[in-house]
Amino acid sequence: MPTLKPLGALLNAPDYADRVNLIKKIKTANGWRFASVVPEANGRLKDRVRINGQTEVHPEGAYYIEWRVGGRNGRRYRTAVARDEAIDQARRKAIELRAVRDGLIAGPEPEPEVAPKTTIGDAIDAYLRYVKMQRKPRTHLTYRYTLDTVLRASYKKKYVEDATRDDVLDFMTYCYELGLGARTVYDKVVTVLQLFKKHGRSGLMEKGDWPKYVDAIRPIYEPEELIAMFNVATEDEADLLKFILGSGFRDQELRYVAYLDLDFRHHLARVTAKTKWGFTPKNWEERTVPLPAGLMERLRKRKERKQARPHDLVFGNTKGRPDSEMDMVVKRVAERAGLNCGQCVTEHNNKCAEGPYCMNFFLHKFRHTFATNHLRDGVDIRTVQNWLGHRDIQSTMVYLKGVRSKDAAMKVNSGELALLVA
Repeated sequence: MPTLKPLGALLNAPDYADRVNLIKKIKTANGWRFASVVPEANGRLKDRVRINGQTEVHPEGAYYIEWRVGGRNGRRYRTAVARDEAIDQARRKAIELRAVRDGLIAGPEPEPEVAPKTTIGDAIDAYLRYVKMQRKPRTHLTYRYTLDTVLRASYKKKYVEDATRDDVLDFMTYCYELGLGARTVYDKVVTVLQLFKKHGRSGLMEKGDWPKYVDAIRPIYEPEELIAMFNVATEDEADLLKFILGSGFRDQELRYVAYLDLDFRHHLARVTAKTKWGFTPKNWEERTVPLPAGLMERLRKRKERKQARPHDLVFGNTKGRPDSEMDMVVKRVAERAGLNCGQCVTEHNNKCAEGPYCMNFFLHKFRHTFATNHLRDGVDIRTVQNWLGHRDIQSTMVYLKGVRSKDAAMKVNSGELALLVA
């Protein structure tokens, strides 16, 4: 058994693995505090402590022994001891620490490290930096409003790791107070949950918590509407409208399609990244879509008419740059064809009864028409998913609601019920 050291040696051991401090909690003019114990020459304790280099007598308070595990910067431990047993307890603890250091006995199991928490502000800033680098500028703007404006205002806790279900519900309530619709709130909740999940807080929502909204059938153009528009469209306008109808390209993809993306031999159109314009396909995936032969011939004639080079944009503006006003082309053609509903008013108070502002006519509706008609004509849903560039099959399945099967129509018209309602 190791030789016992005098108390003074224990209190001044050079190695923190050996050191055990004998302290006392005392009351001073500034409140309660800990002070080093000053033992008598005979090793007994008479309530003397050292404060600011001076020895004072304090009969009040309690004695403690104190030690560290892990060196000078290791974790500090402290336990109360009786006055009559304080010296003996200090010696015992010092012997134990030396035995652990020398490998004679096993030390206590190390406590798991607790990761430092992240403030909600730092978490939002870091996540938005990630989104800015990895996602589209439009996505970054949407996330920035959701997190930097709405979440900052509704989240009342300091750390993101402290998020609970109630915090998500408070966020939803705040969104509704701002006048946001259920579908918009749903999307914003998804964004917030992504942030919380990155910081270990998942499973915060219960099934009944999610915003309820009507998942409407995607609107499509009827054949008579398309024919009416094509009849009044200029050649260039018809090129644009027929291409987006035949390709199902997204609005952004349409802006950046170049003649190099058109395979006239195999009747294909490609969605590819354009480093020059800073364009990357959604989900970072390039894809190929087959086009009807008639449409490919139309595009070939357009290329000849424009005397275009391979890298030129097919639907660029007058300066050959991406055109951000394509949606107005649809609205102008629809008004020229007399298709405006005459009832809708835009958020800028533009009335479709007075100009090309009808909200029933927009570019993305051609994409809806593309998907719905291909499914109606029997193209399998996985193929349509690939043509649309959907990562999730659920995004493609929404178009099944608008599919009117030809077989179903024939059965409806040939059944007994059809005769009864005629």
